[in-house]
Amino acid sequence: GVRCAGMGQHHRWRAGGGGGCAGARGRRTSARWSASSGLSEQGLAFGLAPPIKYIMKPQYQISFSGGRTSAYMTKLLLDNWSDRYDFIVTFANTGLEHPKTLEFVRNCDTHFGFNTVWLEAVVHDGRVASTHKIVDYASAARKGEPFEEVIQKYGIPNTAFPYCTRELKINPMNSYLRSLGLDYRSIPTAIGIREDEKRRVSKTAESKNIEYPLIDIWPTDKAEILDWWAEQAFDLGIDEFEGNCQGCYKKSFKKHFMQIDRDASVYDFHRRMEAQYRSHGPQVGDRVFFRKNLDTDALFKLYEENKATPMRQARADEDGGCSESCEVYETVIE
Repeated sequence: GVRCAGMGQHHRWRAGGGGGCAGARGRRTSARWSASSGLSEQGLAFGLAPPIKYIMKPQYQISFSGGRTSAYMTKLLLDNWSDRYDFIVTFANTGLEHPKTLEFVRNCDTHFGFNTVWLEAVVHDGRVASTHKIVDYASAARKGEPFEEVIQKYGIPNTAFPYCTRELKINPMNSYLRSLGLDYRSIPTAIGIREDEKRRVSKTAESKNIEYPLIDIWPTDKAEILDWWAEQAFDLGIDEFEGNCQGCYKKSFKKHFMQIDRDASVYDFHRRMEAQYRSHGPQVGDRVFFRKNLDTDALFKLYEENKATPMRQARADEDGGCSESCEVYETVIE
């Protein structure tokens, strides 16, 4: 491939029909047209247009988490494979996304033409999985509304009951595909997990038609991602310890302590959920968010007991897959 303006030393973007470096490229056009004629010369002589052959491109879902790696993967796929696939870019908002995550998704749509479909969960009574509704940057929930609705039904999520990604992301995305007449198992779904994060790859990826382009097609590590974003006109603007989903229970205590240091109000939602719903769910006894069965008040107490102790910067691999973003169909590491 050739080096495109603004791509630094990366050579994965090619010029020509696959997209290049431009913004919106009309990639949602779902067909290619052939001018092969089925008319006789006599028909053409009367000025009749030849029939055009409608050739559908296969659909391909890109699960855009709102993180840097996921956005890099999305642009890579759109710029290189738009001549092969009709891409469907989906972003599932939990209502607890960092405000800068929502800005980042909007910027990717504006600058790169992702044309992202913004989704939120719709919860139903009984043994019915969450479905979806379509929102946008302006209407997206910002106070945890979808998250609270699933907690009302399923109880508080934690490492023992990790249902939140299923009900807030996977099921709404599958519901949206069904609304298009598609089965998620019949089309590929790309997930933004890198070569240096192989531990997060789902054990059921093959059966669910999950693909990891930054592992299998264009092996990429974190340094390459950061180098590329350093050359762009905008960036996510979130420190890794914050993550896209604020106050995620998968995080290490070190990351929680760093978050409390920066903005303790992030945990107001968790404290309120534990006050209202800790007895919800099939478990015996109360259910709370954090590791070692700590509720929010206990987490803050632990923070107070340790804040005088110097803490090195938390690493991404110190917790169960919660680094910059929460990806669907990933293996949670304990």
